[in-house]
Amino acid sequence: MPRWEVVERKYGITSTMKTNILATIGSAIDSCGQSERYKIVNDIKEWLEETYGKRWTVLIADTGSYQLGASQYDSRFMRVNETNLKWTIDVFQQIP
Repeated sequence: MPRWEVVERKYGITSTMKTNILATIGSAIDSCGQSERYKIVNDIKEWLEETYGKRWTVLIADTGSYQLGASQYDSRFMRVNETNLKWTIDVFQQIP
């Protein structure tokens, strides 16, 4: 089973961005360990802001435990399931 299941990706997240974001998420999980969600989120957020500009948010939750519904995230939004850990990860850039 693949590690990633991309549930939703808005048009502002290009294929290259998707690949780079998934690689960064994977690296953060592998280097921090699954018990360090806060550090994982911060590492991903810092990388996103250094790479793609300010105002990024990263959320991690157990798959099925929450549902985010919002429209203000415009084009830069991606939801991905990490299938091994059963996590849902949302990354989005807030509109200024």
